[in-house]
Amino acid sequence: MCMAAIVVAVCLCACKTTSGSEHDQVIRTAIDLSDAYVAQGRTDEALDVYDRALAEADDYRLYFNKALILTSVSRNEEAAELCSTAFEKYPYILQFKKMQAYNCLIAGNIDAAEAAILELLMLNPYDNETRSQFIEELIRVGRNDKAYEQALILWNQGFKDKQTVGYLYSLKPEVWGNVYTQMNK
Repeated sequence: MCMAAIVVAVCLCACKTTSGSEHDQVIRTAIDLSDAYVAQGRTDEALDVYDRALAEADDYRLYFNKALILTSVSRNEEAAELCSTAFEKYPYILQFKKMQAYNCLIAGNIDAAEAAILELLMLNPYDNETRSQFIEELIRVGRNDKAYEQALILWNQGFKDKQTVGYLYSLKPEVWGNVYTQMNK
């Protein structure tokens, strides 16, 4: 393990890199060393490795892995902020927005979680898995009007299945009772 620490120190103390094999070596070394630290329960050291690596090689993999560690040790607000920063730099990686929403939710910041999910759904409106999870979470926290709006979006997108009708019926049985009965025959 000492040799790995020396290798990462040399890689991370080198001049800042943005591409090429040096860049990839910094990333691989940081991930490998951080994984070893996490396996030993030394998450602070693993996070420190990612901080040093990010100073040398700005890369989505470093942000993502650091956010995973923060999430695993219940530092959810930090993880959400890191995911927000990473999404600004890498807006094509929607997983950052999902992880941001998850961490906001776990941290108890329902409004921030909702904003992140709505942004995600604007970018990928036919992600019915995310929308369905969002509906279930809105129902869980008592935001039934918003859950109903999202269920209607699913319906209008053509997801006219038992799951969607189940959401609609559970939220407004007086409106969806006939459809629910027909679908469950």
